[in-house]
Amino acid sequence: MNQYRNSLYEEMQQYLELRHKAGHYTKNIASLFRELDCYIPDNAEKKLCLSKEVIFEWDKNLLCSPATRKRKYIELRGFARFLQAEGIICYIPETPRKPSSTYVPYIFNENEWNRIIMEADKLADSLKRAGTDMPIVFPMLIRILYVCGLRVSEALSLQVKDVDFTQNSLNIQKAKRKRQRLVPVKESTAVLLYKYLIRRGMLSMPEVYIFACEGGKPPSQSWIQRWFTVTLEKSGIQQIRQHPGERGICPHCIRHTFAFRSFQNSGDTFENTVPFLSTYLGHENIMETDRYLRFSYELYNEAHEKISQYTEGVFPEVTR
Repeated sequence: MNQYRNSLYEEMQQYLELRHKAGHYTKNIASLFRELDCYIPDNAEKKLCLSKEVIFEWDKNLLCSPATRKRKYIELRGFARFLQAEGIICYIPETPRKPSSTYVPYIFNENEWNRIIMEADKLADSLKRAGTDMPIVFPMLIRILYVCGLRVSEALSLQVKDVDFTQNSLNIQKAKRKRQRLVPVKESTAVLLYKYLIRRGMLSMPEVYIFACEGGKPPSQSWIQRWFTVTLEKSGIQQIRQHPGERGICPHCIRHTFAFRSFQNSGDTFENTVPFLSTYLGHENIMETDRYLRFSYELYNEAHEKISQYTEGVFPEVTR
């Protein structure tokens, strides 16, 4: 049970239990309450506990992305409305608007990627812990992400039945916007995946998740991020952020690296390469792939020029 020191601790527990019984995910709410606990006085009157001053002080010290900040405010507004229903007067803040994304992914060079793989493989020895399969799961997972350009959620949803070793392909069924697709796998990676499934005794279990850990379920994306961060540190790749809350190097950068390298190494024209790459990545349209390519400063000028030529006249000009 969560322990809070502030004067709203009873209401916080009640709200968590209420949301949990209603089938809602409560970990983010509990995290919000732990943050607020640092700013709400433990001896204040309940009507002063969630004042404008308390919320402003909490907001001033938030170190998160604009999207996360907006989510926190939505959760805070829900709790504030609950307090008012309980007869406690409190301040209900406005939900901040989410600004346009400033996310710029990190594109790994070949040397960095080799170091990442080497250190990920070493984690099986240096970080092996009782009761977890992550030291075995993680190295295979990031190989699949890099070779196939998958989203992390797509890789985690893969089951043994989704692998075709005769064609060396993956059947991506749980994709963004339900855009199912077949993704080829390099033969060398397919061999590693085959050995991985044999080692874990999964080859004859079609319904099992490929990257299952404890309890037969895949790890959460937050756990993948934690292991990825450790691997980056051991690889000597520093997380440098320009401002608080900026999104750092994350596993999704592997997908961006795949898109960039694929375009760079295609040796074909833009018109022949990018539409195919867009389909391969499961993008809704070519402009989504455009955003991926624009992120790389090394390729930016060439990609921007080619995409501008290709899409000329497709979108109306905005004069005001």
